Amino acid sequence: MTDKKKKRVPIKNVDPVFVDVKKPGFSYRNHAKFARVNLARSPGRFSAKPKSFKRLAGWGVIAGSVLFVALLVFAVFNLREVKAVVVARGGNLVDNFIASVDALKNFEPDAASPFLEENVKEISRLNEVLEKPSSRTLLGVLGSVIPTFREAGTFLSQIAELNLEFLKFSELVSDLQKNGFGYFQEDGPAFISRLEEMRAAIKSITGKVESVKNSMASLKFVSPALGNADEILSGEYLKHASDLQDIDVFLGGLIGILNSEEESRILLIFHNPAEIRPAGGFIGSYGVITVQKGQMVDLEVQDIYWPDHPMNFDLKMVPPEPLQAVTTDWGARDANWFFDFPSSAETVMEFLESSKIYSSAGVRFEGAIAVNIRVMETILKSIGPVEIEDYGLVITSDNFLAEIQREVETGRDKKPGSNPKRILSVLTPLVLNRMNNLNENERREIFEGFRNHFDKKDIMVSLRDSSLASFLNSAGIDGSVYSLPSSFWGSYVAVVNANIAGGKSDEFVDESVEMLLDIDSEGGIFTDLSVTRTHRGDKEKDPWWRATNQNFIQFFANPGSTLVSLKGNDVKKYVKPDYGKDYTRNALLESIESTKVLLADYNTWSMSAFGKTVFATWWNLPAGKSETLNLRYQTPSSNRSLPASGKKFRFIFERQSGVKNSLKVTLSAPLGFKWAESASSVFVYQTADPESRVVVDLTLVK
Repeated sequence: MTDKKKKRVPIKNVDPVFVDVKKPGFSYRNHAKFARVNLARSPGRFSAKPKSFKRLAGWGVIAGSVLFVALLVFAVFNLREVKAVVVARGGNLVDNFIASVDALKNFEPDAASPFLEENVKEISRLNEVLEKPSSRTLLGVLGSVIPTFREAGTFLSQIAELNLEFLKFSELVSDLQKNGFGYFQEDGPAFISRLEEMRAAIKSITGKVESVKNSMASLKFVSPALGNADEILSGEYLKHASDLQDIDVFLGGLIGILNSEEESRILLIFHNPAEIRPAGGFIGSYGVITVQKGQMVDLEVQDIYWPDHPMNFDLKMVPPEPLQAVTTDWGARDANWFFDFPSSAETVMEFLESSKIYSSAGVRFEGAIAVNIRVMETILKSIGPVEIEDYGLVITSDNFLAEIQREVETGRDKKPGSNPKRILSVLTPLVLNRMNNLNENERREIFEGFRNHFDKKDIMVSLRDSSLASFLNSAGIDGSVYSLPSSFWGSYVAVVNANIAGGKSDEFVDESVEMLLDIDSEGGIFTDLSVTRTHRGDKEKDPWWRATNQNFIQFFANPGSTLVSLKGNDVKKYVKPDYGKDYTRNALLESIESTKVLLADYNTWSMSAFGKTVFATWWNLPAGKSETLNLRYQTPSSNRSLPASGKKFRFIFERQSGVKNSLKVTLSAPLGFKWAESASSVFVYQTADPESRVVVDLTLVK
């Protein structure tokens, strides 16, 4: 068999797709180049042309790139203007908001309004740039590419809405300042409506601040300045967010009390600081405010001795030991014995509710408001002289105390069966009527005066509802004793007087307090405290002004403090009553007096009250004399008081309501340290008229 040369045979009729039956005129070869063939479907005609498709896609990419680059170039130049305006205006907006919030927190709506009105101008300037066609195009196009830019479109509207809510809230506060008292007396529904509108505004502000904060956080990449503004806004928001929530809760609780279908009662305590007591003054008179549907429907003024009268009050209560020198029983008249006003207010209300006058009607007080004669003097300055025809008197801010005291002590109502405080019942409605007819400036003047009286504890408010009480405490208007935190390093001081059988002599007693705090190397404190009192009543005609000031004085100090020396005090001798089993004891008073220890070497007692160590003694001051009491005590060091550079030291002085005093404090730093605030080892704080609570924060440096 011979080999033969192999011959190539052309391949015909072979396609990449094998089918039993071919569709005439259809190219399976070309179809396979572009797609997979689904044999389960009938093939259709594929008409795309690969070269045209590639060319179109390529040109699309090129055109898109050119467009994006053009927009980017446009954005670089246009963004400069947008950025400059946002940076300049955004920071101002935040600063103005913060300033307005601070003003509103201090109940100064008229001071807040200029900041908010300036924001309107800032928003307008910002809007002029952002609404330009070029800016809108920039933000719109970039917003479609970079999501953060979308926030710029909503940021301005959010700011405008927030500013509007602040303005609304400011107007509501201003309206209540000017017309709130009138609403309370004559238009309860309007009063409640304003309070509810304030709640709604607070909720709206809270939500809008959160939105603005989020938008600004997204936009802060525009500039470090906006980043700083975002941090400030966030910090301030966090700081004030709880305040807004507290105000909302307070308003809700207040509306609940005022807008009840049933009558609610609030006790009005009139303190007379001419006869000083720990909570602010002897309670010669009191008032009962009856409220229904947001409106005061009645104000009754009574002599405090009426509910205490034996025919009305049969509860036998052991009084505080110092009061046992002048009375066997404890009643509402002496119940403001505690320096902590909420404690005194609760005690007074309990006594009154136990009197048959109120117990028979099931009366329970919602809370108490204490005011002293300084408040009435402020009101009389604004409303002018008030004529009391029944008594032939014209009462002014200058003669109010003297004329009222004279009428109470020796007037025509000072007889058996009469109410010696009746003159106050006659005067009160006359004053309220005049207050309703004041013009806007006069009302603003009274409100400003009231703010000062809150600062000086001439007005104190205590409510029984726990959430309302918490708000009043945080606002610093409840007259409570400051609660020291567990981490506290510093010095707490309060000087508390109690006139017991000393007439009305405190009206003419001036007091100055001087202190030297020497901090040792371990953080312990030696305190030298001097109190000088001057009795100027010796030239007065009426005997109650000239009486010897018999003072039971208490010094509140850090817990654990110990007395080192005391000079200038007196000894008071009296026979203590023997209280039998038919007498009950006040739980708070008993808890304090159970800690009482006699320091015989100094004729002084040491005790614990309201988380403080208290030194108490007697000190009598004759008219026309000036005397000084010198006290030295030590506050021990602890593991949290070791001095170190940067460590904070806090000094706190709490003023007693109704006492006219000055304060000077010298603080000496530990050896080797100085105070950053004075760049010296010594820091001096001095004031002729302290606020209700003086707080001085100092920083140690090497």
